[in-house]
Amino acid sequence: MTALDRERALSAPETTAELAGRLRDGIAAGFLMYASVEATMFAPSFETCMLPLGTAPADPDFVRLDRGPVGGRPRVPTIASRLIPDLRITGTATERPGDVIVGDFTLTGTLPDGWALHLHTEFRCEVRGGLVTRYVVKNDPDEFQRFVTALGNPYAGKGVATAEVRVEDVR
Repeated sequence: MTALDRERALSAPETTAELAGRLRDGIAAGFLMYASVEATMFAPSFETCMLPLGTAPADPDFVRLDRGPVGGRPRVPTIASRLIPDLRITGTATERPGDVIVGDFTLTGTLPDGWALHLHTEFRCEVRGGLVTRYVVKNDPDEFQRFVTALGNPYAGKGVATAEVRVEDVR
C-alpha cells in the first residue's frame, strides 16, 4: 500500500457496513456506548420521524433536525443512566442494500417510580457520504411515554412532538 492509498483509506467516510458494525458493537457494550456511537453517526442536519410499531404510513411526516453544539445540559443517555441505574440494551443493527441500516433494540431497567421498563425500538437509517441523513424510529408510544416521562421530558422543544411527554400524561 502506498502512502497515497493509506491516506485515502484513512480519510474515506465510513461505509454503511462499518456504521452498522459500530452500532452492533455499541449495543453489545452497553447503553452508554451505544448512545456514544449513535451520536457520531448523524449528518449535521438530518430528517427524522417517530412512528408507532407496526405498519408505517406510506408518506410519514419528517422533521429536519440540526445536531447543534455539544455542551450545556446532559444528553438523554446520561440522564437515562442516572435515573435508571440498571438500564440495559440488547439488539442488533444490520446493513441493507441501498446504504440503509435497519435494527432493533430493547431497553430494560427499573424506572424511578419502581415500574419495569421494557421499551422495544425498531429503526431505519439512510446513509449518505458516511453519515445518517434520514432516521425513522418506531416504538410503542405508551411505553415510550413512560420512558420520557420518567426522564423529565428531555426531548421537549427539540422538534419531534411524538418524542415529547404528551400533555395528558403530565400530572
